Amino acid sequence: MGKDFVVPIEMQIVDSGDIDATHWEPIGVPLEGACFLLRISNDTTKDVFISYDGVTYHDFLQTYTDLTISLQTNASPNNMVSKLKKGLIIYFLGAAGAGNIYVSGFYNG
Repeated sequence: MGKDFVVPIEMQIVDSGDIDATHWEPIGVPLEGACFLLRISNDTTKDVFISYDGVTYHDFLQTYTDLTISLQTNASPNNMVSKLKKGLIIYFLGAAGAGNIYVSGFYNG
């Protein structure tokens, strides 16, 4: 039986000064739910790479841009089952800069 309400994850904030160009920096905590929507905002002076396993380059986010991943929209067929795994850790790689990276999202509660 499907769940009929949406729960936001606690926003995670990564200080750009903590990002290193030589190793992947985790956001701090695993995703608390299986997100069907994830938003990453790079409000920093530097471009960053994104990894969903801490090893592989999965995405690139230019300075002062956002990435919104709507997994339900991208499901095929669109049957409300595509989600990011609960407990997933998101990692960043890039040169230290000024500003923050914000990670927010929603899951079914």
